[in-house]
Amino acid sequence: MKFVLETTYRYWWPVKVRVPDPETAGKIIEQSLKIQFEPKGRDDSLAAQEVYENLTTAKERADHEHNQLLEVCKSWDDVIGADKSAIAFSEDNFRQALQQSWFRTAVYQAYADSLNGHEARLGN
Repeated sequence: MKFVLETTYRYWWPVKVRVPDPETAGKIIEQSLKIQFEPKGRDDSLAAQEVYENLTTAKERADHEHNQLLEVCKSWDDVIGADKSAIAFSEDNFRQALQQSWFRTAVYQAYADSLNGHEARLGN
């Protein structure tokens, strides 16, 4: 297949979230979703990194990281609420999910994996 040079590139990527099991102490359960990423170009990424390096508080850095993640995450699928109904992707819903460390960690890892050129491992 020939390389396709595109101005904007979006793709879906699986995300595996390891969550503490609410029913079994000391156990972890794995939940999954898909996120549609639109990665930034190198220049934009470097500019964002420079901004980050000049921030002075942990809150400023966390807010900057969340904003950067929100810029590359464009949609999600397979996200449901406690009532088992689908939850639409929105900035508010995404920011709510980012409050959980396990969600943040999983999304950052999935994004990094997708940028590294390795296919997602299915079933693991």
